[in-house]
Amino acid sequence: MSAPKLTQYKVLMFDVYGTLVDWETGILRGLEPILVGTPLASREAALTAYRNVEHDLQGRYPGMRYSELLARVHASLDARAHDRPEPAEPSGTTSASVQTSTGAIASATGAGPSESASPSPDAHTAFGQSIGAWPVFPDTRDALVALSKRFQLTVLSNVDRASFARTRRALEGPEDAPRFRFAAVYTAEDTGAYKPDPRAREYALRRVEAELGVRREEVLVVACSVSHDVKPAREIGLGTVWIARKGSLIGWDEAEGAKATFRFDTLGEMAEAVEREAKGE
Repeated sequence: MSAPKLTQYKVLMFDVYGTLVDWETGILRGLEPILVGTPLASREAALTAYRNVEHDLQGRYPGMRYSELLARVHASLDARAHDRPEPAEPSGTTSASVQTSTGAIASATGAGPSESASPSPDAHTAFGQSIGAWPVFPDTRDALVALSKRFQLTVLSNVDRASFARTRRALEGPEDAPRFRFAAVYTAEDTGAYKPDPRAREYALRRVEAELGVRREEVLVVACSVSHDVKPAREIGLGTVWIARKGSLIGWDEAEGAKATFRFDTLGEMAEAVEREAKGE
């Protein structure tokens, strides 16, 4: 059997945060005010704690909007770092105690509206709404423009639609002068599940076939996170690209990543490889 080629695929299905966007830097910037001077202050400790809390909440509340889930992650990490009680469990709905109102977060953290809290409930909300401000990797935009000339570009992301909107504008460019356009975007809000739950990927694959007319064997999953994307996609027979960005921590798994169909250190390297392959080099 001949070796697979990048150009044999028709659709690229991207993970965004960690792959196109430097979410670890964005997360650390957002957490620094509450973690400085605590046992969770180091990069590894902060990101490990973040990953564990996020994963736990996503498993328990798959229907919770991601911006609200992030607000709850922030409140939980603040409590752990300062040896305070964890936020109360949501009641009534999956997002009852992580709504963006001050009173709701205050209730979750055990502080009333007139009591001082560190940080304020608004800080939890602000962290949850910071997604669109997370920095884009330097190679991302040019690589996406190049790849869009040969593939339909799609997204399967663990965020909500509103949170992705700002990132989408940063990646695609302004409406009147776009760099490229994503052919389809699917979020956890659409799928009703957070990756690596297989329901999220299956939802996206069904939509791609129905909307773009592309079969699953023609879809190539492109991601940095091995645990969220590369490993589960490979296990259901999809082609995979591991963007093994140097220094990444969340979702990193060297042994499983090595099993991906293709591996590159950056998206820019992948785009260059596609061009070489297309030219027969």
